[in-house]
Amino acid sequence: MADGTVVHGTGLRVVDGDIVVDDGRLALVDGPENLAQSLRLRVLTPLGSDRYHVRYGLDTIAIFTGPHGVREVRDLLVLNLVRTLGTDPRVHDVRDITVVPVEGTDRRTWRAEVSIVDAAGGPAVLVLDVGTPA
Repeated sequence: MADGTVVHGTGLRVVDGDIVVDDGRLALVDGPENLAQSLRLRVLTPLGSDRYHVRYGLDTIAIFTGPHGVREVRDLLVLNLVRTLGTDPRVHDVRDITVVPVEGTDRRTWRAEVSIVDAAGGPAVLVLDVGTPA
């Protein structure tokens, strides 16, 4: 498993939700870049929206639709990120998560910085914005 491609896999390259076609062929992504893309897609997919894998995704409804204060939203987001990212077999450990509201979004969007250890034992940091449309 020393080869990052084996540990992190290979997938179709996705940019802004669209599969990339390069010179008439589907573009691929592999190694750590594939892991980062896969984890981003997992987090940005609402829990239960994949009819073939209903436990895939982040539970945005529980996080953003209840009468929660800022601290509770932050705690729910952290707990759900741990659950969501921890279900990927390429993630060995979720080490640290920092979440802060994004300025100007009235706490509807939060920036998350997540430190993980991948299945090969290597560290990785994932930064993404999570929230509801304004």
